[in-house]
Amino acid sequence: MFRESEIEGINPYSRKIEYIIDNNVIGYIKYSHIYERMELDNLFVEEEYRNRGVGNKLMCYFISLAIEKRVVNITLEVRISNEIARNLYKKYGFREVALRKFYYGDEDGILMEKQVM
Repeated sequence: MFRESEIEGINPYSRKIEYIIDNNVIGYIKYSHIYERMELDNLFVEEEYRNRGVGNKLMCYFISLAIEKRVVNITLEVRISNEIARNLYKKYGFREVALRKFYYGDEDGILMEKQVM
């Protein structure tokens, strides 16, 4: 089951999608929806549920939500060393568009983008 909500705080554009099994949140996506674009800020799956398709389910739901909301594109940053996440994003049509030197302090980040509309 999925649950969508706003994230209370400073950024009025912040949202969250949670994936719930037996009343437990086992994964989520935090994102910002700013006018005609979305930015994926964080994708997390509890360790014991990894490699069971939860990340795929979250990404499918997230992209379908972007289509429903008629956004132009989705962007994200990912650590250059995080091959698992980079491959997941590529599977869903994201392409690497820029390198951000020392984005994570000690490590470069890759800006990825997916055209939606």
